Amino acid sequence: MICPSCGQQTEEGKFCTNCGAPLPVENNAATQEPVNTDPTLEQESNVGEPSQPLASGQQQNQSQSNDFMETVKRETSQFGAFFVKLLKKPSEGQNVTSSQLISGIITIVIFSLLISLGSYIISSSIGSYFMRVSFVDSFLLPLIQFLVLFGVIAAISFAGVKIGGQSLSFTAVVAKTGAYSVPFLVLTVLGSLLALVGISLSGIFILVGLLGPILVVPTFILLEKPAPAFDRIYLLIGIYFVTLLASGYLLVNISSVLFGGMLSSFL
Repeated sequence: MICPSCGQQTEEGKFCTNCGAPLPVENNAATQEPVNTDPTLEQESNVGEPSQPLASGQQQNQSQSNDFMETVKRETSQFGAFFVKLLKKPSEGQNVTSSQLISGIITIVIFSLLISLGSYIISSSIGSYFMRVSFVDSFLLPLIQFLVLFGVIAAISFAGVKIGGQSLSFTAVVAKTGAYSVPFLVLTVLGSLLALVGISLSGIFILVGLLGPILVVPTFILLEKPAPAFDRIYLLIGIYFVTLLASGYLLVNISSVLFGGMLSSFL
């Protein structure tokens, strides 16, 4: 480059090698890499960055979905083994613990669903001559009330266990309530199938299937272990009285809702 002070050829740098005068700064700046000041290029370079959090969120949702499906499969498998074992040998209910609570609850829910479905079919067949039966009155309300009834049975059985001085948790009592209800569930289903065929003995199967959880199941739970604190005969009498009172109230309520709705609509 040419020094502006002495006009001689000199090497690039801050000072002239001939006269020592400072050289122009802009000549050095030209050698530096240009700085990108275009905002559009910066935006384009950052387009792919949000894909990483999005991908991680999708992976998390997929992982949660897989965990949920694995849980459902595991509980379904455990319930199948639970149901088959108690169907083959109902006395195995005395070995049921609180760890099998979900299987017991599933049995109670299925029992309540089948009873509610039966009430809906019966009310639909009777009400078809007069009116259109409400799905809420003939199915949903009976379902809720039968679930409440099973809850009352478990609560009363637990109270009897505690009064008798036995060591059982409430979750274990609920699991046992579902376990001992398995044969009565089968009797109810069998009676319903016989009723569809038109066999007269079907009513006996259904009656035994419905009375079993109310009277027999609390008896099985209470007689599993000795009750040192209170005589079990009096405990059973008290349990029978309360459960029959509660079940009678719920059945009357269901009947009044069904037939009351039919009569009011017919009139």
